[in-house]
Amino acid sequence: MLLAWVRLFHTLVFVVMFGSILFLLYCGLTNQLTVWTAITFGLISIEVVIYAAHGFRCPLRTWAEALTPTGQAVQDIYLPPWLSARVVAISTPLLGVACLLLLGRLLTR
Repeated sequence: MLLAWVRLFHTLVFVVMFGSILFLLYCGLTNQLTVWTAITFGLISIEVVIYAAHGFRCPLRTWAEALTPTGQAVQDIYLPPWLSARVVAISTPLLGVACLLLLGRLLTR
């Protein structure tokens, strides 16, 4: 039962973080630099620090692994397996592009 809650929490965190990355990308593309851009950037920065501090491994996945019975496949998030296996490969370049766009917008203000 706890594993289901961890999976749900992990999925919600993913939705918020990926939505935040998309929002930052939108802000960079449209030059919409607001207080919400700064708040979202701070939120993403916290996520990156947590991810890096755990050896570039999601601590929620580690928690789900600890709760998964031996012999069962680890399912740490409510996403299709093909997508959950590619989250970092998809989100990292998007975040990088968003940061470069935002930096360019800030430097040209």
